[in-house]
Amino acid sequence: MSLISGFVKSLSKLSMIGRALMLPISLLPAAGLLLAFGDKFHLPLMMNAGGVIFDNLPMLFAIGSAVGLASESGIAALSAAVSVFVTNITISTVLSITPEMASQGGKYAMVVGIPTLQMGVFGGLICGILAAWCYNRFHTMQLPEFLGFFSGKRFVAIATAFLSFLMGLLLPYVWQHIQAGIDALSVVVNGDNQAASTFIFGLVERALIPLGLHHIWYPSFWYSFGDYTTQAGQVIHGDQTIWFKMLEEGVKSFSSDTYQNAGKFMQGEFPLMLFALPAACLAMYHEAHTKNKKIAAGILFSAALTCFLTGITEPVEFTFIFVAPILYVFNAIMAGLAYMTMYLLHAHIAKSFSAGFIDYLSFGILPSFNGYKTNFLNAIIIGIPMGLIYYFTFRFVIRRFDVKTPGRTEVTANADEKSDSELATEIITLLGGAHNIDSVGSCITRLRLEVAKSEVVDRDGLNGLGARGVVFVGDNGIQVIFGARAQFIAQTMSTMIGK
Repeated sequence: MSLISGFVKSLSKLSMIGRALMLPISLLPAAGLLLAFGDKFHLPLMMNAGGVIFDNLPMLFAIGSAVGLASESGIAALSAAVSVFVTNITISTVLSITPEMASQGGKYAMVVGIPTLQMGVFGGLICGILAAWCYNRFHTMQLPEFLGFFSGKRFVAIATAFLSFLMGLLLPYVWQHIQAGIDALSVVVNGDNQAASTFIFGLVERALIPLGLHHIWYPSFWYSFGDYTTQAGQVIHGDQTIWFKMLEEGVKSFSSDTYQNAGKFMQGEFPLMLFALPAACLAMYHEAHTKNKKIAAGILFSAALTCFLTGITEPVEFTFIFVAPILYVFNAIMAGLAYMTMYLLHAHIAKSFSAGFIDYLSFGILPSFNGYKTNFLNAIIIGIPMGLIYYFTFRFVIRRFDVKTPGRTEVTANADEKSDSELATEIITLLGGAHNIDSVGSCITRLRLEVAKSEVVDRDGLNGLGARGVVFVGDNGIQVIFGARAQFIAQTMSTMIGK
C-alpha cells in the first residue's frame, strides 16, 4: 500500500514539473521562427538571434522551471541563474575542465561560457528545481534582528548559492551514472529499429495526455537523445535541437554521420493535427442531437480550428478520452502509426511547440523552397487517409456505444459565457474554498492545482461550469481543462486567494 501511495504522490509531483517545463518550452516558437524566416530570406542576423536561444537552453530551462514551480517569482528566477553559474563553475573547477576539453564535445560542454559537464537541459532543470525549492522553503524565513536585512526573499538566492556549491561538488560523481543511462537509452532510441522507436514515442505521448505527463516524456527525445557534431566541432543533443542546428548550418538532408533523420520525434503529429482530429470533430458534430447541434458546433469547430492552426489538441481530445476509453486507445495507437509512417516515408519536419499549420508552413513548406528535404507533402499523403479513418471510426463508436460527446447530453453550460473573474470565483468554491487550495498554476489549456483534501472537490460542479475535463493526479493534484483561457483564470484565482 505504501508503494502505491508513493507512486500516486510521484504522479502529482511529476505533473507539477510538467507544468513548469511549459514556460521554457513556450519560448522555442520564437527561436524556431527566427531561424526559419532567417533561412528563407537569407538573413544571418535573424538566424543568429534564433540560434542563440537554442544554444542556451540550460539557462532558459533553469529560469523557466524555477518560475513555474515557485509561483512565478522573480526571486526564484534570479536564484536559478545563480545556481547555474555556481553549480557549473564548481563542477568545472573540481574536474579541471578546460575550454579546449569542452570544445571537443563528448561528456563536456560550454554552458554560459563555463566549461562543464554535458548535462544539457537536465542540468538547467536541476538548478531550476533547487532554486524553486529554496524559494518555497526560505522566502518567509525570519533571521535574528541584526541579520534582518538578509531575511525573507533576500535569503533565497544566498541559500541557493550555498546549496548549488554543494550540488556542484556532488554532481561529478553522480552524473556519470545518469549519463551512462542516457547514453544507453539514446543508443536504443536511435538504433537499428527506429520505426519501432517512433511508434512507441507517439503512442506513449498521446497516452499520457490525460495526466498532462506528456511534457515529462518528450524532453529527453528533443533535448538529450542523439548526438550531432556541428561544423564548429560542438556536439549537441536531442532531435529538436539537432534539426534546428542542421537548418542553421544548411544540412539539406537533415542527416549526418552521427545523427540520421532529424525530425523523427516531432513530425508525426502533423497528420493528426491537420487532418485526423479535425475530422473527429466533424464526426462528433454530425452525431450530435439535432437540438444541440448549435452548441456542439460552437465547441467542436473552435476546438478543430485551434488544433489545425496551433496544434493544441486538448480541447479536442478532452471531448472524448474520458467518455470513450476505446477512442482514447484508438487515438494513441494512431498517433504511434503516424510517427512511424512519417519516418518510413523520410519526412523531416520540425515543430517549435506544437504541430499545427503555423509550424507546418514554417518548418515544412518554407525550408523546402531553399532545398531542404522536409518532404512536407507526406503529412498530407498520410493525413487524408487518417482523417477518413478518424471520421468513420468516431461516428461508428459514438453511435454504437452512445458516447456522450458534445451535443449528445443535456449539459449546455458554456464557460465562454462567463468572465474569468466569475469562473475563478466559482472554481474556488467548488475546490472547497481558498483554504483548501495549496497552489495554482496553468499550462496551455489546463489549470494545474494542488489541494489539501481532494475529497471535498466537486467534480460534477466543475464539469457543470463548462470544463472540458477534470483529472485527479495523485492524492492532491487536480487538472481542470478550460482551453486557452486557463492561464488567465489561474492568474485571477491566484490574485483572489493570494497564492
